Amino acid sequence: FKECHEKEVFKMLSIYVVSSWVILQVLALIAEPLNFPEKSLTYLILILLIGFPIHVYLIWKFRLKILEKSQTGDDAVKIYKSPFHRMYFSALLIIISISAFSAIVIINTNIISENNFENKSVASNSNDKIAVLQFDNFTGDPKLDLIGDMAANWIIHGITENEVAQVISPDVVNDYTSIIKSQAGTMANAKDLLKTYFKPGKIISGGFYKEKNKLLLQGTITDGLINKTFISFETIECDQDSPLDCIEELKQKVLGYLIISEDDKNLEETPPKFQAYQYLLSADNHLRNDSIHFDYLNKAIKADPNYFEPKNKLISFYINKGKYWNADSLITLIDINSKLSSRQKNYLFYHESLIKGRYDKTYNALKKEYEIAYKDIATNQSLMVVALQFVNRPKDVDDIYKEIPMGGMNLYNCYNCGNRYYIKGLADIELKKYKQVIDSLLPITKIIEGGHLKKPLIMAYVRSGDYKALNEQFKLWELSMDKNELFELYIFAGNEFLLANQKNNANAFFNKVISNPAPVNDPRIIANAYYYSQDYKTAQELFEKLITNEPNDIDIVVKLTISNYKNGNYVDADRYIKNLDTLRTEYQFGKVDYGFAQYYASINDRENTFKYLLRAVASGWWFTTTTFQNDPHFNIYRDTQEFKDVLNYWNQFLEVEKADIQ
Repeated sequence: FKECHEKEVFKMLSIYVVSSWVILQVLALIAEPLNFPEKSLTYLILILLIGFPIHVYLIWKFRLKILEKSQTGDDAVKIYKSPFHRMYFSALLIIISISAFSAIVIINTNIISENNFENKSVASNSNDKIAVLQFDNFTGDPKLDLIGDMAANWIIHGITENEVAQVISPDVVNDYTSIIKSQAGTMANAKDLLKTYFKPGKIISGGFYKEKNKLLLQGTITDGLINKTFISFETIECDQDSPLDCIEELKQKVLGYLIISEDDKNLEETPPKFQAYQYLLSADNHLRNDSIHFDYLNKAIKADPNYFEPKNKLISFYINKGKYWNADSLITLIDINSKLSSRQKNYLFYHESLIKGRYDKTYNALKKEYEIAYKDIATNQSLMVVALQFVNRPKDVDDIYKEIPMGGMNLYNCYNCGNRYYIKGLADIELKKYKQVIDSLLPITKIIEGGHLKKPLIMAYVRSGDYKALNEQFKLWELSMDKNELFELYIFAGNEFLLANQKNNANAFFNKVISNPAPVNDPRIIANAYYYSQDYKTAQELFEKLITNEPNDIDIVVKLTISNYKNGNYVDADRYIKNLDTLRTEYQFGKVDYGFAQYYASINDRENTFKYLLRAVASGWWFTTTTFQNDPHFNIYRDTQEFKDVLNYWNQFLEVEKADIQ
């Protein structure tokens, strides 16, 4: 210490400390007037704290080391072995430790913790507390003040009963107002009071007045912290002797707004009635029961005729059930009678294009909605289906699928999950990712029941050549599956082998159906087994029985026609094929033309095959697990350029539209 004093070490340290203190005082004085960040002082303290041991070292390097040399001669060894050197650097090590510990404490308590607090503050500011104020009486009749109380209480009851949010009632606000009035001698403004003491996310207020014999009720929802109006509801009118009619309608609109305002997929321009919203939720909860789902959708529309979402879902319901006329009529009805937003118009255009078989426009319209609500699982799944089975773009499916990770999903209760796995599997089959299909779908088929998920697995096993694994899976499925469903999978597997030109393996599966003694409820399955195994004589007999009950079934007519031709019954074949043309109706999406293409492919008429294939795809026939490239009827044509042009039919329009947009 004596040497430090003699060599003015303490003096130089004091200069640093005093200078630092002065700098801190100056910054504290000028920070606010110059709008420096709040943490400016904290950062400066950290810099000065870290700089202190550096300053101690620099004192040694540029002053003490020179003095030591002059005292010991120019002998570096003596300098570094001197007691003063050891003492000085031991003290420096202690100073470094203290400075580092202090810096860590400051960073932890003033920067990290404060950032966490700010994040929590942001979360707490975005609170779900809602203040409901007493509705103002503008009638001039004090006896009607009760209506203002009723309106507030009715809305509060609706919010709490349905657990929409935490509510601050008018009574609580009035209590605080009375306290402030007694303390300050003046009445505080209710909204200012709320901002100061409660900081609600939203404030519901309103008023009512009379016009002739009518009561007019108005309501507004504003931001609880800033002067911003979220929505002013249209004035509600009712008989002055029935104020609850007005109040109930306003409550429904308030609850509807509070629910949909947090929904990214919300399609509404104005909030629906809450009862209608509840019916819609019930419809969504019964997707597996068509009659209940349909009933709740209609109840939602009846409860609020201006509510677009249930109408939109009813159109989808009709389309999925093949009731295209009903869907088309509903689209026209909505378009004529409703004021629609651009998003609602886009949805109607999507459905309209779908019904007309204009799949390029269908795809682009749905992509617009997907860009807004890409995390909505129903929208996501719909775009996957349209991409793969309508416009045959399997490469688009993977990116759509990845937007909603399936990890953590409750597959037992997820209506759309199985369909998303199914479409993803089919897309991967088209991209020849067979191992990926097996690895992803095999565990899923043990959770989600249904033969449709097994089809991509069968395709992957056959097309990858893993016949042993396929047979092992069938042994497991045979233990528990319904016979009809199992036989359909036998037919499907047989057709996959036909596509691979493995006729013996195909017939092995067809024979499982033909030779099985168990009765089959659907005789069409047996007929198909004989047909695809090329036993056309038996197939003809079975299809002739079927056609008596279903004379307008296009698939039966086509296969009966082909069976007659293969059996040499050309006159009957010609009669049936001419009859096929009379079966054309609206909303068939090219089914008749596709039947013609199958027939002409079976008799090796190349020109007519591609003529009708193009007509079929242009009219809207779908790309499924059994059509086009997956249909054994077209085996000899699958590698031709004409067939590839059919598969890419919709891409030519999508690329043109994309270029036009750019």
